[in-house]
Amino acid sequence: GLGISGRGEVVTLLNEVEQGKKFDTVIVNGLPVHNKEEVDLKLEHLVQTYLKPGGIMYVFGEGPLINVEHSENGPGEQVFGEILGLLNSVKSLFGVHPERPPTASFLHRTISRLGLNVVTSTTFPTAYTFDDVTSYLEEAVEWIDEMDTTQQRVSQEMKRSYYQLCSDLLYRVEDLKEEGYEEVYTGGYEYMIAAQLPNNNSNDDDDAVLPTVDTPTPYKPKEKYRADRDPNVEQLQFPPLAPGVLETYKWANGDPYDGLSARIGIPPQLKDTIIDYAKGLGIWDIILNTMEPENQMRPDSTKILTVASPYSGQNFTWSVKRPDNFEGSSSDMHWFDIADEAAHEEALRALAKGGFDEVLNAIGTYLGLDNLVSFSIGILAVTKADKGYVHVDFSKSGKKAANFLVNLQTPGDDPELTVIEEDDVGNRRRAQVKYSNEFGILNGDDAMHATNECNHRASGGVRITASIFLSQLEEASLKQVAEHDKYYFPFGNMDWIWSQRGRHWNKDGTASMMNDKGRQPFEPVDAIEGCEDRVGENKEECMVHGEVRMNCYKTCGFFKDDDEYRPGEERAVVSPELPF
Repeated sequence: GLGISGRGEVVTLLNEVEQGKKFDTVIVNGLPVHNKEEVDLKLEHLVQTYLKPGGIMYVFGEGPLINVEHSENGPGEQVFGEILGLLNSVKSLFGVHPERPPTASFLHRTISRLGLNVVTSTTFPTAYTFDDVTSYLEEAVEWIDEMDTTQQRVSQEMKRSYYQLCSDLLYRVEDLKEEGYEEVYTGGYEYMIAAQLPNNNSNDDDDAVLPTVDTPTPYKPKEKYRADRDPNVEQLQFPPLAPGVLETYKWANGDPYDGLSARIGIPPQLKDTIIDYAKGLGIWDIILNTMEPENQMRPDSTKILTVASPYSGQNFTWSVKRPDNFEGSSSDMHWFDIADEAAHEEALRALAKGGFDEVLNAIGTYLGLDNLVSFSIGILAVTKADKGYVHVDFSKSGKKAANFLVNLQTPGDDPELTVIEEDDVGNRRRAQVKYSNEFGILNGDDAMHATNECNHRASGGVRITASIFLSQLEEASLKQVAEHDKYYFPFGNMDWIWSQRGRHWNKDGTASMMNDKGRQPFEPVDAIEGCEDRVGENKEECMVHGEVRMNCYKTCGFFKDDDEYRPGEERAVVSPELPF
């Protein structure tokens, strides 16, 4: 902490120093405590004999225990002063005089007089616990025990008086401790002085004269740093966007946003296609009904829904979850997500119909990726949020996993999304985004965001947003995607996720959602034993959110058999009834 790293050879004992050798740094710890003239001579000798021109001398030590200039004098300080007076009185009978260490002010003046520039001169207040105070009293008793009453200067009565004083002071110390006093401060301090010997013959920048200080100053601890966690709202630069154009966030003053976050122009049909599909499934009505205040789920709860395809009439499952309120957030947000592979595949067809290929191409091209896969449609709904949950969806994926938000419905004119940037010590910048029919929002690595504060209950409105996860799957991003949230399909099944890699976009232009050839071969395996018994007679446990549903991959039948799925064939051929 002295700033002397790399300043050369270190010698700890002066008697080891060869004749005439000088140093860039000299550290003095402990000076004579009885004679100021001796201190003066010692410092002069050290400077002239051992310190190079341009070098720095550090002087450490303890000042007087009691500083007569100290104005505070409470009951603890009074007792401590009397104990020290008693100790010095007893020691003087043995010819031992009290130590009188030099003050920081004296040393500062002396060092300056020797021609050095004092660049740091700091005192550190020394407080004493009552155990420290008692130790001085115990030392006094030890000296009293050694008194020889046969000597003319010491009588038996004097010795008894000293003992009585010790006893009285001890009682006073104990009383103060019982009253809650913990420490005393009588103005004593430790000091650290740093001074540079000027090098008047050097033009080297390393030997530049450092700024000086005039007098010792008490050390003042910095106030505890409090990061700004509630900043004023700033603006982001939001120029118009054409479909398929990606524009990363920039603050209004031109600063780049430090996470991976961007607006992307969306095809005009994407929003309506997703809404139509949700309405055709019946999910839209389920969302509106669930978000009625009297129908909302309790926080951290999940239920499974059965819905029918508007295209094939096939039944499959979705789930709805109300997450817990994390880290002081307060929101009634609910998540609606596909819950089996059939639902997943059909939702992908809706994205293809909506022109999502244009969004994937913008992302893959801008980030320089090799390929991408999209993971279905999730829907977020909220009517009231007093404080959104600030979070990131991904971090350390190598910019290869992200979430894309498309607003489907908003009841008012207020911004829907909060954007946060946070520095290394926790200071935040905040912006707000008003959704538009012209763009969606990409949130990738370290893109901090939250739902913006709102209250639509008076109007009966519901804010509804589509959430689409996508990734270039490789080792880092695979783990990020699998572990993002295991509550929903595919419940963290890394084998199934890995089978999706690269199916919807690649830099060669040979993969797209429109000519999607599906996943690669995959055979589900139950992750726990005894699933045939666990699922129940009619597999009713597969429709309850819990251990069985999330681990009996094969027995619950949430994944399609490869014979039915036909990996590697275009989806238009496998499922001609779906939109293409």
